[in-house]
Amino acid sequence: MTHVSTTELVEQLTQENVNYLEVLSKDALDVELARYPNPEPKTPHKTDEFYFIISGSGMAHVGNDRYAVDEGDVVYVEQGVEHDFFDIDDEIIALVVFASSEDSVLG
Repeated sequence: MTHVSTTELVEQLTQENVNYLEVLSKDALDVELARYPNPEPKTPHKTDEFYFIISGSGMAHVGNDRYAVDEGDVVYVEQGVEHDFFDIDDEIIALVVFASSEDSVLG
């Protein structure tokens, strides 16, 4: 098991003055901490994506849908779907999980 403090990760993101920080990369799972200070189009990925909003607020665009997002919210993006954050009120910091079902225990 690996334990990571999101508080420490956010501090590291700030200290290193970067927008992305790799947290974990193992088999079919990649986890990053990401900062979205400004609207930023995302490139559709070949894996499903799961965003857990640690802090901040704004709007999320996923496919044809638009959602208000705030601290504690979750955004799920299926592989290949266009998505981005926009109308950012407070810089969004999110834990982002990229997952491939190829190695899922459910097959």
